[in-house]
Amino acid sequence: MANRKIGQAGLALIKQFEGCRLVAYQCSAGVWTIGYGHTAGVHKGMKITQTQAEAYLLQDVAKFEKYVNNPSYVPFTDKLNQNQFDALVSFAFNLGQGNVKKLCTGRTINQIPSAMQQYCKAAGKTLPGLQRRRKAEAALYNKKLENCTGTTAVKESENYNMKIIKKGSKGNAVKVWQIIIGVTADGNFGSGTESATKTWQKKHGLAADGIVGKVSWNVGLRSL
Repeated sequence: MANRKIGQAGLALIKQFEGCRLVAYQCSAGVWTIGYGHTAGVHKGMKITQTQAEAYLLQDVAKFEKYVNNPSYVPFTDKLNQNQFDALVSFAFNLGQGNVKKLCTGRTINQIPSAMQQYCKAAGKTLPGLQRRRKAEAALYNKKLENCTGTTAVKESENYNMKIIKKGSKGNAVKVWQIIIGVTADGNFGSGTESATKTWQKKHGLAADGIVGKVSWNVGLRSL
């Protein structure tokens, strides 16, 4: 059985949807929780640092990496590229290993992104938050890699680093950019993506104009 690890794109997706709280709180089920959805050993009044939250996240993610690496849960695990692996780990982190097995059993590797978007209900009710997460996971799953060695690399033929995108832009290039900056990858460059882009550009020492050109692409793609 393989021992692959989640990549930065997968971690960014999980962080985006889980959110981080450094003071313990009770979730909707009454369970004491902290950091990025961590529950083991958490108690009322507990506080942690951001570094501890990151460590707990890696600890929790490791549990689900094992299931995605296991062919009895994911029959085609040896054929997954890094983005596909990351998307399934995020899915498992949110819904548990049982749903990963249910999702992957009897389906081909190419049927997964469409099927995973059906998992957006709780108590029979469709939840917008789950819909957004499934769409983001499907977009990451479908994002092409140059190879399947675990090193993330966008194909040169896609020329994302040569395509200028800004508010109003739509399409796959926008989805890739949204994954890079950690927002919902819906392919629409709206006000939220523009604001997140400016914040990201400022953080990386670039002109914070909200317009993604060659310089932003070069920095962003290297961060994947």
